[in-house]
Amino acid sequence: MSNTTQDKLVFLRQSLSAQFMERDEVAEGMVAAVLSRQNCLLVGPPGTAKSQMVQFLCRSFEGANYFQWLLTKFTTPEELFGPYSLEELEHGRYLRITKGKLPEAHIAFLDEVFKASSAILNTLLTIINERIFYNDSTPVECPLISLFGASNELPQGEELGALYDRFLLRFHVDYIGEDGLFRQMLTVKKPIPADLTLDDLLDAQEQVNKVQVPDVVIDLIVKVRGELRRQGIVASDRRWHDSLQVLKAYAWLAGEDEVTDEDLVNLQHVLWDEPSQKKDVLKVILTIVNPHETRAIELQDMAYSVYQTANNEASAIEALQKFKNIISELEGLKQTRKVREIIEEVHKYQKEVMARCLGIDL
Repeated sequence: MSNTTQDKLVFLRQSLSAQFMERDEVAEGMVAAVLSRQNCLLVGPPGTAKSQMVQFLCRSFEGANYFQWLLTKFTTPEELFGPYSLEELEHGRYLRITKGKLPEAHIAFLDEVFKASSAILNTLLTIINERIFYNDSTPVECPLISLFGASNELPQGEELGALYDRFLLRFHVDYIGEDGLFRQMLTVKKPIPADLTLDDLLDAQEQVNKVQVPDVVIDLIVKVRGELRRQGIVASDRRWHDSLQVLKAYAWLAGEDEVTDEDLVNLQHVLWDEPSQKKDVLKVILTIVNPHETRAIELQDMAYSVYQTANNEASAIEALQKFKNIISELEGLKQTRKVREIIEEVHKYQKEVMARCLGIDL
């Protein structure tokens, strides 16, 4: 494993997290998407930095062809796939000039992706699914690694269902909730860009391919699938199959040479159709894989409620005692990556309450 390449991709993930507050999961998922050659969708209200995050990531790889476009109901196929060659038209051939357009992109970003018209949809699906563009009926291979989509809302209508399904990784992005992180957002400096090239990314993808998925993890995935089906949450066989490559990417970013049970928590970003299902998916995964993390999530929610209600000196003193008890219980659980992340988050709540209500800035 090339530590240099891995360090660069980890640094990219860290840069995204540092620049965009409360977006750690999104940042890691976006990097996992390009590592696994999968597509990624960000859904959320306007002004939540969806476009900025994707642009930062997509422009981080020197030598990679990058294409981005804002779709509207008036967008024409020529804008995405290129205009017809007038010279070829004189000979009765309908060849598009694809230079600088989506068929020649390594990484692409389509904002308001579900505004795609029927004239665009079928061609777009073929590029996403098969990495093939039919130019005057001639199949041309596309170098596309990942397509990122952003939307203010989930797709409406069955005709967009196929496009929605092709985004293996899905994230719901909301406004920043924590006051301290909101303040950081107002003052954050432009991050140092990661020193990455297209060759670095291709090298990393080869390393990800070598990550193993042991039988014990496959058995856990089968159990998760069975329980989700019993709860009425059904994902296609293709999504389950493709999720293995995503799990490999997450494991590789964590410095592992095989997928472990801890990595399965990332299936929460693959298996939901409605944002409301995400918590149900996560609960099933944690119940089967690690009951300790189920309790950790509950304690995380409790800590956030305490944080929200601490608004004066008296409530702050009470909140700090509750935080202490929550952290004590968290430290008594099995110390997985997720549990350690939650402990760190509760410590942040502590510091924010002390600064906000007691004037103590640690």
